[in-house]
Amino acid sequence: MSRMSGTASIAEVRSTQRSAGRASAVAPGVRAFLAVAALGAGLLHAALAPGAPPVLLGLLIAIAAAELGWAAVALASDRPPLFAVVPVLALLPVAVWAALAVVGATASSGSVLVLPLAPMAVASLLDLAVAGTSAVVIRRDRPAPQDTGALRFVIALALSAAAVCAITIPALGLTESGVAAVTVHHHH
Repeated sequence: MSRMSGTASIAEVRSTQRSAGRASAVAPGVRAFLAVAALGAGLLHAALAPGAPPVLLGLLIAIAAAELGWAAVALASDRPPLFAVVPVLALLPVAVWAALAVVGATASSGSVLVLPLAPMAVASLLDLAVAGTSAVVIRRDRPAPQDTGALRFVIALALSAAAVCAITIPALGLTESGVAAVTVHHHH
């Protein structure tokens, strides 16, 4: 009997360790990437909103506000908010875009999907990166290393920002807001 209780306590310890690993903070470098990717997707959704039909305008603004707010809080805290459901939440904008594409393809007028393809694809790619990265972090069975040093964090943040900017900035230029920003009649 004492042997069984010893086995049960080992299993309980392992279970506690696994749940502690899932409840532990996200590594600073990973948090930096998640925040920057969500920021890029949020900026693209915000730039797409003014050129969207009125029905989609509110939806894109809500998505952009959620992504931008989550990015700011994720970068500031050890554990991003709602982290257990981030993989699902990050896929919602992708699902909305897929639904719009299907409706646009099946509509007789074909005017339902009026959003530019490249910016929506880049925003979806960034949302997929957030969903995939957070799913991997959630599934791992070990706690995240927290004391990785400031230099590693700054390097991870700089590389993440450079990679996200390399795809986000050209896509922003293809939105109606981006075109309007460079075709002003005043020279600055």
